[in-house]
Amino acid sequence: MILSSKEIVNVLPSRLREKLPKNIKVVEVSRQEVRRLNHIYRQKNKPTNVLSFRHGSDYGEILVCPAVVRREAKEQGNTYQYQMTWMILHGMLHLAGMHHERSRVMAAKIERLEQKILRQTLGH
Repeated sequence: MILSSKEIVNVLPSRLREKLPKNIKVVEVSRQEVRRLNHIYRQKNKPTNVLSFRHGSDYGEILVCPAVVRREAKEQGNTYQYQMTWMILHGMLHLAGMHHERSRVMAAKIERLEQKILRQTLGH
């Protein structure tokens, strides 16, 4: 079972829920589209699993690429449902202002939080 964005929001710590935009849309995109956007916004010319975009305090988008998520799930020994839930959660944390690219300390903090939430919600 893939948790919906609303279900994920509900399991986030309140300090992070408060930082999220009021409306969040999860959109599936193709490998080609996510590669194009990743190149434009992150200067990385390859497909990625998830991209998050915040448009002020009212709206945020999480773009996920099912093809990349499916490949990564297989490589990591996870189910597609688990991996997709993880990527939506990861996008939510970005929308709440947590960015792993800033430091190793933040990356480790995000990873611990993601794993804690995934264990609580999916038992994995």
